[in-house]
Amino acid sequence: MAENLDVFDFQLTDDEMARIATLDTGRSHIFDHHAPEAVKGLGATRFDT
Repeated sequence: MAENLDVFDFQLTDDEMARIATLDTGRSHIFDHHAPEAVKGLGATRFDT
């Protein structure tokens, strides 16, 4: 268990941080949050049944 708690025992280089920053495309890969039909459909979805 002690190994599982030690999740901050690493450092990223500047190059690794720059590569990670390029992964943010500024849009969702699941659905378009700006499309009214997508938002309406998600709002009408029930997850408790």
